[in-house]
Amino acid sequence: MAEQRTNFLDADDLRPILKFVSKNWYIIIGFSLVAFVIAYFQSHRLASIYSAKTEILLKPNETYDYQARVNKDLGYYSILKDITNQRRILGSYDLIHETLEKVNFSISYYLVGRVKTLQVDKFDAIKITADWKRMEQKLYNQPFSVKVLDLKTYELSYVIGGKQISKINEFGKLDEDINYSLQIDLAPNVDDRWLEVVRNQNFQFKVHAMPYLISKYMGKLKIQNEDLSSIFILTCTDELASRAKIFLDSLGKAYTDYTLKNQLIINQNTEIYIDRQLEELIVIMDSLEKVMENFKDSRNIIDVSREQTENLTELSRIQDELITLEMRKDALTSLETFLYSDNDMVSIPPLLYSEADDRSINLLITDLADLKHKKSALLVDLKEEDHRVQRVDSIIKSTRNAVFKYIRETRGILGDKISERKINIAKLEENLKDYPQSIRDLHWLERKLNVNEKMYTFLLEKKANTVIARAGILPEASVIEKARSLGVVGPDRNAIIYLYLGIGLGAALLIGLIRMIFFERIDNIRELKSLTKIPILGGIPSYSDNDSNPLAIVASPRGNVSESFRSIRTNLQYMLPSDDKKIILVSSLHPGEGKTFVSVNLACVLAKASKKVIVLDFDLHKPKVHKMFGLENVSGISTFLIGRSDYKDSIITSQIENLDCITAGPVPPNASELILNSRVDVILSEMVAKYDYVIIDTPPIMLISDAQVLLNKALVNIGIFVFNTEKATKQGIRFLEDMLSRSKVGSSAILLNNIKQKRWKYYYGKYARRYGYGYGYGYGYGYGYGNYGYNSYYYSDDEKKSRKKKGKNGQS
Repeated sequence: MAEQRTNFLDADDLRPILKFVSKNWYIIIGFSLVAFVIAYFQSHRLASIYSAKTEILLKPNETYDYQARVNKDLGYYSILKDITNQRRILGSYDLIHETLEKVNFSISYYLVGRVKTLQVDKFDAIKITADWKRMEQKLYNQPFSVKVLDLKTYELSYVIGGKQISKINEFGKLDEDINYSLQIDLAPNVDDRWLEVVRNQNFQFKVHAMPYLISKYMGKLKIQNEDLSSIFILTCTDELASRAKIFLDSLGKAYTDYTLKNQLIINQNTEIYIDRQLEELIVIMDSLEKVMENFKDSRNIIDVSREQTENLTELSRIQDELITLEMRKDALTSLETFLYSDNDMVSIPPLLYSEADDRSINLLITDLADLKHKKSALLVDLKEEDHRVQRVDSIIKSTRNAVFKYIRETRGILGDKISERKINIAKLEENLKDYPQSIRDLHWLERKLNVNEKMYTFLLEKKANTVIARAGILPEASVIEKARSLGVVGPDRNAIIYLYLGIGLGAALLIGLIRMIFFERIDNIRELKSLTKIPILGGIPSYSDNDSNPLAIVASPRGNVSESFRSIRTNLQYMLPSDDKKIILVSSLHPGEGKTFVSVNLACVLAKASKKVIVLDFDLHKPKVHKMFGLENVSGISTFLIGRSDYKDSIITSQIENLDCITAGPVPPNASELILNSRVDVILSEMVAKYDYVIIDTPPIMLISDAQVLLNKALVNIGIFVFNTEKATKQGIRFLEDMLSRSKVGSSAILLNNIKQKRWKYYYGKYARRYGYGYGYGYGYGYGYGNYGYNSYYYSDDEKKSRKKKGKNGQS
């Protein structure tokens, strides 16, 4: 059974993150620090926002007694609709307009500092009076700067249409202009001692139009209703704590005055109506008294007997009862019509049957209205199809049917009573038919006069009650908590700082991600191995003496660079064919990656293994091999290819035993065309016959095609491509893979140059050896640091021979 992985994370999983941080830490810290500084100054430059709060209690509108009874039965649902209406009134344009007219917030005052501009309630040193109606619209909400010059004059400056305008005016004098009309007065307590302080202050003010203020405070005002109550909670935010409180107090006063004004109008209309009725009753009573006197005089009527009087009185009583019963019957008919027409129960039922002494019908009406309001509340969040709404609809239907049934039954009972009263009236009239008509007419006149007198007395009482009630009228709303400041509610400076830090960190990570995707450099063999399937020959540490001592094998035979080339020499044994004659082409993608340095030092390390080696400088565009060996470049490859010299004359023996070289020769104007010359095959064939290793130094393949031409030569055994950690990228790897897929080269390998040594890698190499990683670089096995720098994977001689037989093209 395969060994299962027990660790969720290991060093390889964290290494890309550590690399990302190590390469971008300064960007992350720098951007975050800059963002913090900007956020700190920006947040502290912003004006503080203050909040104030007040609470208003809304009372149900109970102008008439019958409305009070119904509202009492309905409870909360009866005032639900009125609460919605009153909330709209509180936040209405007209009410806020009326409030702002009283408080006069048309001017804002600022003290300008070096860093921050502070808004204040008013200026202590100067007083500003301005009429916003006479202000040019372009100057609304634009800053006016005031500079006190002396006790008599000041300088006013503003910008209009992109033009700076400055004027010197006198204090206390009205400044009228085509753009504005304002007056600035100096405070009486400003004298010579305080003048210097005032002159150093920068005053600034803005004039606001009333529509702007209304829109501003409509947006800043929030009205909330406490659940299951008629209490409004009003909050307002402003740059000044005092101004928020003043606005809420003034709004509460304007609203209570509004509700009080409505009740006073109703009271006054009631009194006017009563006075009109009294005037009509006086005329009617005077007329009736005169008619009675004339009637008695003309008929010579004397007082009637007691029996006659009782009969007439009983007749009048029964007639009154008949009228009452008929009125109740008509009221029930009106109620039935009302219930059929008023489907939403918005209005209160008519006064006639609401005052009827029939508690049963009133309870049914109350239940029906309660259910209608409950349905309205449910429809705020639910649809008609919801089962809860349909259940309420079913109850409403049952209740309506019960009301209609009760009305029909009650109306039938009233009809029986009316018939009974009519029979009694007929009997009394039969008993009184022998009485003189004049007596009966007189009794009717007296009864009518008596009714009007009672009505007159009743209206006088109502008028007195109305006048008395006017003094006790209270608003329908009352302020139960005066406006109080809630302190600073904004801006949230910490949130601004966190936001800017997040933006800075995000920008830094984005830049780091872009660098990683498009500009990331390959730093070590492990990264290189993870990006490509091309065999990795090894790595060379950074060498600082390249200019003074390019032959590192000679200059420092026990150094890290020398050990790394020995490791590369060992790895080549597994990649090259088994015959003794081998041609190695060395190139790179970009100039300056160290391909010539690799070519000459690889030749040196092979020569020190008692192998005959020659270096051919085929970089005819920018040759450097002669500089590495300290030779002259008089003749060489270019002169041989054009037929001006023999290659034998160009072979130069170096100071290193077994190592020769042929320099590039003079730089020709058509170097790339010379590489296509057939004499290239001739010189390669001759060199293979005489030397164990032929190393060809070529131009960079991304700039010039010479190396690709040479790679396709049948005699070339392997192409070594040098990558420098300062230029090696993923894009370069992909380019090389694509190029190799189209070439005929038998074998290829990558060599990473200029690897930076880090202290932690030393320890990694130290512990890696405990697990079999030997000394640093090995072909296809990664690398580590040993006591002698970069080395190949350690094998015994027998192991090497065994792996060489098993490996394909030298790979194991």
